[in-house]
Amino acid sequence: SKLKDPRATSASQAQEIAKSTPVISWMNYANDGEESAAFEAAIVAAYHFTAGMDEETLSTLENSIIVINPAHNPDSHQRHVAWMKGMKVGPNGTPDRIAAEHQGDWLMSTSDTHYKLDSNRDGFALSQKESQIVAKEMRHWSPQIWVDYHGEPEEYFFAPYAIPVNPIYPSSIVKWAEVIGRANASAFDEHSWTYTSREIYDLHYPGYWDSYPAFNGAIGMTYETNGGGDKGFQYYRNDGTISTLKNATAHHVVATIATAKAAAENREGLLNDYYNFFKQGMDEVRDEPVKQVAILGGKQPNDALNLVELLLEHEIEVFVTSDEKAADGISYLYGDTERRSLPVGTFIVPMNQPNKRLAKVLLERNVGIQKEFLDEALAAHNYNNSVGANAPKKRVGFYDVTAWSLPLTYGVEAYGLSNPFTGNLSLVTEADLKVSNTTPGDKANYAYLFSYSSNDAASLMSKLMMEGFRVSMATEPFEREGKSYEKGVVVVRVEKNEESLHQRINELALESNVKVEAIDEAWTDKGILMGARTVVSLKKPKVMVLMDEPTDGRSYGAIWFTLEQRYGIEFTAVRVQDFNRADLFEYDVVIMPPGSAAGYKNLIGDRGINRMKEWIRNGGTFIGIQDGATFAIDDDVNLSSSRRLSGVRVDNTPGAIFRVNLDTNHFLSLGYDQHIPVHVNSATILTSSQQGANVAVFDESAILSGFVFEENKNNFPGNSYLIHEPTGSGNVILFAEQPVFRAYWRGLERLLVNSILLAPSF
Repeated sequence: SKLKDPRATSASQAQEIAKSTPVISWMNYANDGEESAAFEAAIVAAYHFTAGMDEETLSTLENSIIVINPAHNPDSHQRHVAWMKGMKVGPNGTPDRIAAEHQGDWLMSTSDTHYKLDSNRDGFALSQKESQIVAKEMRHWSPQIWVDYHGEPEEYFFAPYAIPVNPIYPSSIVKWAEVIGRANASAFDEHSWTYTSREIYDLHYPGYWDSYPAFNGAIGMTYETNGGGDKGFQYYRNDGTISTLKNATAHHVVATIATAKAAAENREGLLNDYYNFFKQGMDEVRDEPVKQVAILGGKQPNDALNLVELLLEHEIEVFVTSDEKAADGISYLYGDTERRSLPVGTFIVPMNQPNKRLAKVLLERNVGIQKEFLDEALAAHNYNNSVGANAPKKRVGFYDVTAWSLPLTYGVEAYGLSNPFTGNLSLVTEADLKVSNTTPGDKANYAYLFSYSSNDAASLMSKLMMEGFRVSMATEPFEREGKSYEKGVVVVRVEKNEESLHQRINELALESNVKVEAIDEAWTDKGILMGARTVVSLKKPKVMVLMDEPTDGRSYGAIWFTLEQRYGIEFTAVRVQDFNRADLFEYDVVIMPPGSAAGYKNLIGDRGINRMKEWIRNGGTFIGIQDGATFAIDDDVNLSSSRRLSGVRVDNTPGAIFRVNLDTNHFLSLGYDQHIPVHVNSATILTSSQQGANVAVFDESAILSGFVFEENKNNFPGNSYLIHEPTGSGNVILFAEQPVFRAYWRGLERLLVNSILLAPSF
């Protein structure tokens, strides 16, 4: 669209285009595929706009293009339909809330993708195929209106938005949401239908499928209908009346028609503001402190490449330096301003580009939160603290996480530059992101080596291990042929593997984008030799991951997706209720994801806990994540000397980013620098282990991005994010938080991979 690039289209040209161009409205249904009324409404709406010959419909079509996506998340919808077919009683179901058809199965009746990840939080991460496809088509069509259809609150919801609205949006988005909202209200009033707006569903987090399209210039909105989904074909509401799938579908259809009509009637104004979204975004840069973001490869060049690849997928322009220059910038990891030499190969993301607002919300170190919202949230928080434990509480209002800065989530070195880089720059394309010489030029006589300094390297190592190749890890530095190697080099010896190694490592290196070196001798010039005991042979572990109630489905899904899709790590998924029937001694690693610590304790019971302790003493590795860690430190379970922080008030932290100090002498930190960012999205704080290693400890100045309640800030420093406690021949490894949160926290993946692949061998 010419309206998307103000560098090529002047304001006067844009106005001329707006006079004669149809507005584009994208209607996005079944994002949460379980919310069945949305899919049904899509079919009815498609029929209405293709078959309708009335004057109003023809006028809407004359002035607009309507894109209908009936199933953003078809897997989820298919599973829900299968569930309802199997569980519905009677021709129209039963409205009783306790009915089985309204109690969705953990795996079958879910709004999430195949991997149980929330597609409505995946907008900017684009981790899922569904998100990638929809985002690609969105960029192709460049809509001015985007509606994401959901369910099932007590009453129908449409825009205007609840606060907070992200401060990077222009005021026009609120203006147009009000216009569309009034049009919907008028249509609903004709039917005497009840509706609500301005509550719960905000526009702050950029990963929703209303906020992400809105950062691409659309007026993004969420509509929530009051039936279908878990409410089935009919359901008793709070007031005793019955909501039905039929009525909920009708509500969505009427809202679709009213929205399309309002968009068509305001076609020219919407198109002009669409142009202004990009134009004004670029104009704002003059008065903003950060002109560019510099992303350095450093010791993890592949992680920077992966971040840049995502930015290119968003059509954000990225450049690369061809000479070295110094620049003043704010460090993302430390928050201080420093003069930093930017080496050749530094990636530069200029804010002065058409997609500036999207670039800013994804890259800014700390996006502010609307003051009006914070005032209300703090007032509710203070009230809740002032009343007794059993008193009714006010909703504090945080609907989602408050920090997501991509340089921090990817764990790459980055700086916000106050002045543009003055050296030579060239535009980056996808072809530039391949590492040169990813495969060795010669067939190795002794071994293949590669640095374990990126997720891609961990993926290569993991895939080799899963395919049965014997792999080792050099845990001390060495030098050979004038080249220095830091600890954490993967060594794949020829003599210990089949002849097929030579071809396969070439193929996997190319696939993983990892540079592999072929060497002909075990001799080194300095440091350890290849036969040293500190070159640790790694065993392929057999892994169990617990699933189903009381495990949190989306947390399990993030682990499932990460292990299977990114690292090729094979595992057996075991229902918690079947844990005590499993032969635990067949497994090397057991992962307990976030969920309910009390639920785990009740289902596993004393017998299972005692058997788990015996298994750990005999060499098993237990990995507890968030509530899995809380289970492990329970007094009655006692797998670790750590405990949950007590004696002070610990509030829930709504998705903030903190800095931790790593014990770089510990094997779990291989491939990392001393300081890294981590995600905190709970009220879980682990005290230091007294009998093991506190591998990652919260820094004194820990908070990097996002919101933390004032009284909670002093609870973190000195307490542990990651603990390793050797027990007998085995290991207990505890994460205070989910390291692979929503599959977009890429920078912490190796901590989890190290726990799985290294711990059983170290």
